[in-house]
Amino acid sequence: MTIKKKIIIFTSFVTIIIAVIVYAIILPTINDIKNISKSVYQERADLEKKYLRGQILRNTIENFEKIKPEKVRLISIFIIENQELEFITELENIAAANHIEQQLNFQSNKNEGEKSEKGFYSLPLEIKVQANFLETMRYLEDLEKMNYYYNIESVTIDTAGQNSDMIRLSLTGNVYMLPAENNSL
Repeated sequence: MTIKKKIIIFTSFVTIIIAVIVYAIILPTINDIKNISKSVYQERADLEKKYLRGQILRNTIENFEKIKPEKVRLISIFIIENQELEFITELENIAAANHIEQQLNFQSNKNEGEKSEKGFYSLPLEIKVQANFLETMRYLEDLEKMNYYYNIESVTIDTAGQNSDMIRLSLTGNVYMLPAENNSL
């Protein structure tokens, strides 16, 4: 064999070995690196999502802890079931303090009220009063200062008579009752 043939065979052999190395080792390694890179990116994105969810959860817990002291105040706006008498007594005391004739129409039966998804009931309450204008305004001011939440839907004011300085006030709305077994929000 001549040297020229030996060089061609040797070069061909080396080229074939390099091609085999490239196709058998380097290309699969490059594909593996790309796959690993995709996996790392997906894992990073997943970890970022988990971190953000953790931050949101932490903020929610912090906010919950901040409003926990307000729980008692929030519960105080409700009439607790079987404690309706306290609410009615408070209304009567306000009327007596303002020298007002008061008539209450209170549906304290929770079966007649609408139950919310949070477990409390909306109960209708109609208050009719008769007094002079200033006493009525003081009555409304005291009614507004009550701890209980009275959502007024309609107000009617008219005179009690032609020659009278008395007025009649009718308030229609809802109060909210929390079942005794569920007096926590």
